Formats: sequence, C-alpha cells, structure tokens
Amino acid sequence: MPSSNVELVQLMLGAYLGGDQDTLREVIDPACEIYGAPGLINSGTYIGYDGFQQWIGQWEEAWEEVSYDVQEMIEIGESIVYVPAHIVARGAGSGLETDTVFGWLWQFRDGRAIKFHAYVTPDEALERARALAEAE
Repeated sequence: MPSSNVELVQLMLGAYLGGDQDTLREVIDPACEIYGAPGLINSGTYIGYDGFQQWIGQWEEAWEEVSYDVQEMIEIGESIVYVPAHIVARGAGSGLETDTVFGWLWQFRDGRAIKFHAYVTPDEALERARALAEAE
C-alpha cells in the first residue's frame, strides 16, 4: 500500500488511466464524495465507486480526445492533496479544443479516498483544500 497521500493519488490516476477498476474500487471508499463544481460539464455530487464511474463517464462522453498533465501535488494538512491538473481536450460533438488548468483535491482516511473534488480553477480547489484541512 502507498505510504503517502500523494502516492495514493498517483496510484488512483494510474489506475484510472490504465483501466484498473479493481484498484479504483479498492481505494475509493463506499461513502466517498465525488464533487464537480458548477461550471464543469459533470457538476454535481456523486457517492462512492459507482458515483465516480458516473461522474467520469459524463466527462469522457464529452471529449473525443483528452490528455492530462498533473502538475506538482501539494499535501495540505494530514489527509488532503491539492492537484493542479492541466487538461487539453477536444469536444466529442463540437470538435472545439480546451486547454485549461483545473483544480482537484483528494482527501484520504485509512488509505481510502473519502473525497474527490474537481474545480474550474486551481485557486478554488486550493481554497477548499485549506478549509478542509483547518476543519480536521
């Protein structure tokens, strides 16, 4: 099992990109809160592994091509990882391209993801990550 929360995020991203559903199912807590902020194509709140699959499915349907460049991850507090994610994508229906840095945060407890939030901007994610860390 990974020894740090950053390693857990790396494990989950690798599992997602590699189609390793068993690892995702193992690491995503059944009560994990998956949240897409307003302004994202898949905004809303979803729960657990099934919720993650629903959330990511909506994301994937929107894009014909998508690439991810995860920038430096920062641990905040005991359980939170802030992740700026540079995403370049081309719309499935429109063909329009986007080149944006989004903000993600992951929160872990006992080696399992209990929150994954995606925000339109890195600043939004960082602000929320700091607020969650203060509440710990």
